[in-house]
Amino acid sequence: MSEPWISVIGVGPEGAAGLTPAALEALAACDHVVCAQRHEGLLDGLLAEKTVHHWPAWHQARDVIAPLQGQRIAVLGTGEPFHFGVGSSLVRWFGAGALQVFPVPSAFDRACARLGWAQQSTLCLSAYGRPLGAVLVQARVGATMLILGDGGLGLKLGPALSAMGLGESRMTALSQMDGAAESRVDGRAADWTATVDPITTWAVSVEASADAARDWPGLRHEPFGLPDQAFKHDGKITKREVRAVSLSALLSAPGGGLWDIGGGSGAIGLEWLRARPTGRVFAIEPHGERRGFMAKNAARFGLGTDPRDPFTISGEHAPDAYENAGFSPDAVFVGGGLTRDGVLEGAWRALNSGGVLVANAVTLEGQAVLTNWRDQAHGQFSTLAVARGEAVGRFTGLRPLMPVLQWVGRKP
Repeated sequence: MSEPWISVIGVGPEGAAGLTPAALEALAACDHVVCAQRHEGLLDGLLAEKTVHHWPAWHQARDVIAPLQGQRIAVLGTGEPFHFGVGSSLVRWFGAGALQVFPVPSAFDRACARLGWAQQSTLCLSAYGRPLGAVLVQARVGATMLILGDGGLGLKLGPALSAMGLGESRMTALSQMDGAAESRVDGRAADWTATVDPITTWAVSVEASADAARDWPGLRHEPFGLPDQAFKHDGKITKREVRAVSLSALLSAPGGGLWDIGGGSGAIGLEWLRARPTGRVFAIEPHGERRGFMAKNAARFGLGTDPRDPFTISGEHAPDAYENAGFSPDAVFVGGGLTRDGVLEGAWRALNSGGVLVANAVTLEGQAVLTNWRDQAHGQFSTLAVARGEAVGRFTGLRPLMPVLQWVGRKP
């Protein structure tokens, strides 16, 4: 293994006072320092004789570092370099053998110490460079969340949490922890109006609003298979029992991209994203009213406030919409449009190797398409027949739902 040539040094708001003797020694031995401007300000006295390089944005830092290969350089990051920090990118670019790492306590460590929270049971997330919906889709009543973000993040968190029925959530902005300008602001999501320091960790203790419906996603803890009442819909929804079976198959696929064809209320795509929050969904629904339901349901999952959110709604018909998805899927659900030419064939061609396609059919015409489809792709058929208990006078009877023929195939 080659000798390490990059010293990755975590820096906290306290600056040089937080560095270990080993980190100070590594910094002293380097001729070049690569960092953000604010890191230079924290260590200004130690960098006077160094050549300092600023990255224009962190994802462009490779272009700054690569020409220096073979020389001794220090890369300054925030706190723990391998927890939403610079470390993983450096490993991807240059390999683990190129690095020696000197962390300091992370913002999560410092926040938990101030709040008395157990870090192992706290969701530690980042809103830097990530869509806010991917963070909020993980919110559940009773959970504690720490979110790295800028000073204006609370102005987005408050309305989004309120739309999820979580407006009573307690929020705390912890800024510049252990620095000279450390501050703390506490409040409630529904009332939040403060803009704080740009370097802030946001703590959220998730609580339900008094008027929140108990079936809404943020108030439920099952990983998938939410009640039908959790969604706005016109009756064209994959029912809870069938949805749970379908999602179990879809989530068996590796990777993080789902196409939801004939999305309807969005129930399949939204629950899939809830269970796999680092993924993304392309939902196809040509019916305008149902797209409206889908958008309202997305807000209940914390989506729709950030244009980068990983849930995209297309009003085109399948298969025409496929070319605008922006990614090849690892999982495909076909809940509608089976009888349109090219829907199954096009989705199967686009599916990544090892990916899973699940198709549900209720009508005889759709079932005929699936029956013929077995000649083109191997998979498993199941019939899902569900009956729900309903009142029959003083007694309870079982009323059957329409049976569903389901085909599940994994692409070689």
